[in-house]
Amino acid sequence: MRQTKPLPQTLQLAPTLARRVHQLREFRNMTVRDLARWSRFTAARIEDIEAGLETWLSATDRQLLAKALAVEPALLHEVEARSGLETTREQQAQAQYLSRAVLEGARDLPCPRCGYTLKCSVQEGFDIEGQPIRFAKAFCLKCPYVLR
Repeated sequence: MRQTKPLPQTLQLAPTLARRVHQLREFRNMTVRDLARWSRFTAARIEDIEAGLETWLSATDRQLLAKALAVEPALLHEVEARSGLETTREQQAQAQYLSRAVLEGARDLPCPRCGYTLKCSVQEGFDIEGQPIRFAKAFCLKCPYVLR
């Protein structure tokens, strides 16, 4: 079993799951691969969590990740953000506008929550009938906003 030092009392923990996992990983002097190995996640999943693409974890995943980071699961749970299914018409319109803009090539779009620049990309894939489709993806590096 590896030795881990306790978190200092003065450590100001990050306010989002993405930033907190990154902060704790760096504090433990771990690479993404190290954390993936210790948590039994893929490196891609760790990268998605740290990028803010995953904003909440199942209880089992939270326990695995917390154990790998040598912290209590509550430290991760308190900053998880479950996206509510209920959205207003204004939020839906904003999401449609952002999706259209990303698919048309826009990149430096402001976050609708905090105004910080969104990280945007286009994901390509195939539908159930084999037809090519494109999805707009965007997330904020400062707050937990994710374009779904």
